[in-house]
Amino acid sequence: MKARVLFATKEDENFRYGFSYAKELSKIVKGGLYVLLYHDKNILKSFEDDMAAAALDEAGEFETAGQILKEEESITRDDAEKKIAMLRQQCSDPGMVVDYRLATGSLVSAIRDILQEKASIEMVILSPSLMDNGKAISFKKLRKYVTKPIVTMSRPVRV
Repeated sequence: MKARVLFATKEDENFRYGFSYAKELSKIVKGGLYVLLYHDKNILKSFEDDMAAAALDEAGEFETAGQILKEEESITRDDAEKKIAMLRQQCSDPGMVVDYRLATGSLVSAIRDILQEKASIEMVILSPSLMDNGKAISFKKLRKYVTKPIVTMSRPVRV
């Protein structure tokens, strides 16, 4: 099954928000889902890890420094695999979630790169979890670089 819908979501506890809608749109266009999990690195935690690795590197502990840097990446990758497995369980057809990518840098660049690689994708769906933080996505850049239809979702307002 070819991926026809790109579902972009934040790789946190709210990663499922909007998935049911993306799943239904995927059924309508008779294609699969490509999931983009956006990992918003905690800058302070990343800085602390980098500084610890640099200090160990200067002390000649090259292996320990490399291990610190790889540890966070491994934990993030394992967590992403578990989340994709959960999403696949929600589908009536386990093959509906065709593939996924974990992105840590620019969300707009990650979306653009996926669309360039996967010509079969017809639309982009942005999860409400991406709308929580105004810094997470620039709609001006997104409209500039993405020519496919973009669906944004928000959570209902609680009174």
